[in-house]
Amino acid sequence: MSCDASRRQVLKLISAGGLTLFVESACAPLQSNRFRHAAHFLDTSSPIDRSLPDVAAPEYSGDSFDRPHSILWNKAGYLANHPLPQVSEEVPLVIVGGGIAGLATAYLLRDYNPLLIEQAPRFGGNSKGQSWRGIDYSIGAAYFVEPEEDSDIAKFLDELGILQRVRIKQEEDPVAISHSIHKEFWQADSLPGLDRNGKHQLELLKSYFEKIFAAEESPYPDIPIVDHSTRAWIEKLDRENFAAHLERVAGGKLAPLIETAIEHYCWSSFGGSAREISAAAGLNFYCAEFGSIAVAAGGNSFVAERILEQLQNNLPHANFRTSSLVYDVRSTRDGVNLTYVDALGKDHTISANTAVLACPKFIAAKILDGIEPERLAAIQRLRYRSYLVANVCLETSSKDPFYDLYLLGDGRVDSSDVTAASNRRGVTDVVMANYAAINPRHTVLTLYRGLPYDGARLELFDPSSYAKVRTKFEEQIHGEILPLLKLSSKEVVDLRVARWGHPLPLAAPGILAEGVYQQLRKPVDEKIFFVEQDNWALPAFETALTEAILWAPRIRESLEASGVWIRT
Repeated sequence: MSCDASRRQVLKLISAGGLTLFVESACAPLQSNRFRHAAHFLDTSSPIDRSLPDVAAPEYSGDSFDRPHSILWNKAGYLANHPLPQVSEEVPLVIVGGGIAGLATAYLLRDYNPLLIEQAPRFGGNSKGQSWRGIDYSIGAAYFVEPEEDSDIAKFLDELGILQRVRIKQEEDPVAISHSIHKEFWQADSLPGLDRNGKHQLELLKSYFEKIFAAEESPYPDIPIVDHSTRAWIEKLDRENFAAHLERVAGGKLAPLIETAIEHYCWSSFGGSAREISAAAGLNFYCAEFGSIAVAAGGNSFVAERILEQLQNNLPHANFRTSSLVYDVRSTRDGVNLTYVDALGKDHTISANTAVLACPKFIAAKILDGIEPERLAAIQRLRYRSYLVANVCLETSSKDPFYDLYLLGDGRVDSSDVTAASNRRGVTDVVMANYAAINPRHTVLTLYRGLPYDGARLELFDPSSYAKVRTKFEEQIHGEILPLLKLSSKEVVDLRVARWGHPLPLAAPGILAEGVYQQLRKPVDEKIFFVEQDNWALPAFETALTEAILWAPRIRESLEASGVWIRT
């Protein structure tokens, strides 16, 4: 008896109370195979790579540039040698991109049997992780803001059992200034180097951030904009850069220590200087730091893995296609044709009723045939920034557990030359990877180094960059970070480095106020939809997930209008 061919028999047995016997007798061998297959699928496709040896090969993880660049940056040349093949498969829904936005969209529309195509070997986008001696750690996105109770995000995460598996951080993060750790930055009396004016500014800004977060005097600038009553306020903020806005609030140029803290935060969170970031985006991020954040073992890769686990319980294995690069998407009379090259280098064309491009817009611009001039112009307004992550694997327990230690150097920053200043500073954040799951014998420190300038991606693409990047990390680890934490260099077992070439859409002023986001988000013919964090040029887990939640009903309407109904 075939379980797949006997769904109606299963339903009859459920109503008759005979499901247990049916599963245990007729399906036992097949179920056993499925469990083994599911385990293998997660081993090879999960956002968390648990296959690395104790000491990993000295090479980058994270982004792999070679194949996407060779095909998409020379699409005409590729098509000259690889004419688009005929349609070989027809499906209701294809989702291009397996990051948080794509995974969440697939989950919300799982009853339409979506096909998920991801160019990397593993799902997750930059919400990826690895594991060392039982400690899952992030190599990309680290945390998300604790959602409000009964919000759509809270309901989504709760349904997946995610909120029960995170640690909520409410305490303020420490800072390191001139080789000394201070537990609370926003307490003026505890900081060195602040004169009377600096302390006054600190108090003004702290009060301002807290009031914005609590929406006491002005509304919190939620992005995506879902409450249209706040649109005018958010667009006003979006016309001003973050640094200028804070200087206006503080009554003048920021004290050096405050400027350094804000600038470093923007480097690591946005990949840009505070003078490049919209005040709307800056307040959206920074005010949330005065609330609670949710931290999982593995960072946001845990969330991506949890969504993938649920999807693979609901969808056929053939619906998950990794190492598969979509290079052509075109609207047709009957739907959407998507052409991709698989892991073996073979080209395929799929016909879908509806498609979702959950990939960055600069990729959409290259793969979308006949892209409208106004959409292309909007995409050209976007800039993307890079960052590096290093994980230090230590054979010791953490002496003084914290979540995120901000490295402020000597408390001064030359914001007139951000490229030079950021390269001198290097790492700005030290995250305790086992904060959410304390390990009594081992520790992993996750180090973040933002690259807040254009052109960094080309630097990382250089084959010789790994040795230079690793050396820079090692110098700062052994010369600054380990001594700060009273840890010994002898306790370091491994150093693992990840590069991300273009994960951060720069949240520049004007994207919201000038309506650029509207051109970025609008569907093509109500059958090609765009679901990604760069719809709003805001590099956040919440942006990606909110967009999936907002667009899922409209995508569902598109499928139903084309004659597709949910699986039964």
